[in-house]
Amino acid sequence: SVYWMTLAPSLSWSHWGADGGDFVTAAMTGRIPHPPGFPVYMALARCFARLPWRDPAWCLNLLSALMGAGTVALVAATLLLRGSDRWEALSAALTLAFAPLFWSQALIAEVYTTAAFFVGLGLFMAQWASLHETRCGWFSVAPTFFVAPAFFVGLAWGLAVSVHVTLLFLAPFWWFIMRRSPYFTLRDGWRLGAGLLVGLLPYAALPLGGSWPQPWGDMRSLEGWWDVVSARLYWGYAFSLPWAYWPQRLLAWMALMARQFTPLGGLLVVLGIVLLWKRARSTAAGLLMVFVLCSLYAIGYNTPDSLVYLVPVLPVLVLGLAEGLAWVSERVGFSWVGLVLPLFLLVWHWGSLDLSHDTAVAVWVDRTLAQTPGDAVLLTQGDRETFALWCAQSALNLRPDVLLVDRDLWQQKPYRDFIAGQTGQAVAVPEDFASTMMRPLCMLDAEEVVCP
Repeated sequence: SVYWMTLAPSLSWSHWGADGGDFVTAAMTGRIPHPPGFPVYMALARCFARLPWRDPAWCLNLLSALMGAGTVALVAATLLLRGSDRWEALSAALTLAFAPLFWSQALIAEVYTTAAFFVGLGLFMAQWASLHETRCGWFSVAPTFFVAPAFFVGLAWGLAVSVHVTLLFLAPFWWFIMRRSPYFTLRDGWRLGAGLLVGLLPYAALPLGGSWPQPWGDMRSLEGWWDVVSARLYWGYAFSLPWAYWPQRLLAWMALMARQFTPLGGLLVVLGIVLLWKRARSTAAGLLMVFVLCSLYAIGYNTPDSLVYLVPVLPVLVLGLAEGLAWVSERVGFSWVGLVLPLFLLVWHWGSLDLSHDTAVAVWVDRTLAQTPGDAVLLTQGDRETFALWCAQSALNLRPDVLLVDRDLWQQKPYRDFIAGQTGQAVAVPEDFASTMMRPLCMLDAEEVVCP
């Protein structure tokens, strides 16, 4: 209900949502979005984009909200299976729901709550598996390789990675948490790996997505497929933050973590991990290792929005929060005291996160297209503006007469081939389209359209 009331009404640039236009465009046209392609997310997005409600961008916002709510439900169910009191499970799960970073991504067209959903599904399956007396306790059939809890945990992990590749960092967590089960054997390790491989199969189906050429790569060859799936275009950003900026980024990371569960909640997470270490050392070790790996990657990734990579691992941290809340409940004598955390987060962050009246992108698109002459070649630069105009043309069918050419993407051969396929013209520089096709030339300058 909270996500519904604060959901963005259409495409939004808020909360680092610039990529939303690319996802909406890919969902409506059948194309592949920017690398690594996000195949599981896009399969869901293509279904939601065709719902008969409002516009496709809002439908993808709704997908994020439902995946976020589903993650919260799975985390609550996992905590109940782990033996948490009902109030403690509710408090911890709702604290995740209203953690500002998680909440922000549940309101826009982005992949992170969908990735978190499959992480939550893996947590639930792993916990379920540890409670049964046989490795096939879920089923009334004889044990087989593909009918075992470890396989399904691996499958959920593989689907999470097929939403966002950074979730490969979860490997130590799944290994440690599965090894804690008294029924886990080396063969279950192979089952976990087999489930992962099956979950990764959507990447193999990416070349079937739409006609070629496409803006982000040509997957008709193995080399082209690997360039997209491995996100080669973005390799230069990974761990490339200059050392001089690491202290500043570390401070930003610390402030962000403190905001998620409040400083008090952060202390409860630390306390919970300490308690978990004493009771279930393998689970605590896996949790710490994953959080450190993901944090280092997010801190070292040289883009302003890199800390959103932590969204899918927040459900893992809730395991520590639940332990800390249980410790507090035992000492104060009533378990509902933990509800103070999510209620505080809900009230404190509502105003800053609410996107229900965010029409900035729609206003900008209408103004930009109104300033653009008919049949113009419009040169853009930057993901935010380009993706928003792609979305306007593909999802809303606004101004299909305008030829959009992104000057940054022009440096990539697949994009040049894509534009050549659209226009039937091969030119050296984007400006040449105006002269060869006898069309007005315009460009975006400080978000205003300038036509020399």
